[in-house]
Amino acid sequence: MSDEREPATVGDDPRVTFLTGVFVRFQRSLLRYLRDLLVRREDAEDVAQETYVRLVRAGSLEQSELHIRAFMFKAATNLAYDRFRQRRSRGQHDDGELAALPDETPAPERIVALEQAVAIVEQTLLALPPRCRQVFLLRTSHDWSYEAIAERLGVSKRTVEREMQTALEACQRELRGDELP
Repeated sequence: MSDEREPATVGDDPRVTFLTGVFVRFQRSLLRYLRDLLVRREDAEDVAQETYVRLVRAGSLEQSELHIRAFMFKAATNLAYDRFRQRRSRGQHDDGELAALPDETPAPERIVALEQAVAIVEQTLLALPPRCRQVFLLRTSHDWSYEAIAERLGVSKRTVEREMQTALEACQRELRGDELP
């Protein structure tokens, strides 16, 4: 029996809804990466779409954003290589495509280290005061400006800057393993 699933619509399956959310969250960085690899914007968009289809059809993906992101970039790299090989076999390629192909995927040790770092940051964020955590998440996850965050929370821009600094220092301290604030 195959390990692939039939595509489902987003509203039907909570797993697909979660995967779609992760894909959308990292879609811009994926497209930027693919445009660097493939040069042509259309090719990058096609490969991103194919990556989403593979992501949804993947049978047993761990429900971790980090694992899903790693799978996305690995699948996208493989699809880009396939596209390049198809073009090369038909004699259609740009010199930019040749130079841009990456040599390796991240080492497993690097992936584990990143997973551990993400877990530390998540724990650190949960220990922060709610407003501090909210400032950090609006800035990093949603790319809001300090002004927009200040307006949303009804505080000054300077307060937002201080809260962000507090969050960043806490994360750095925990990642370094420092015990004292």
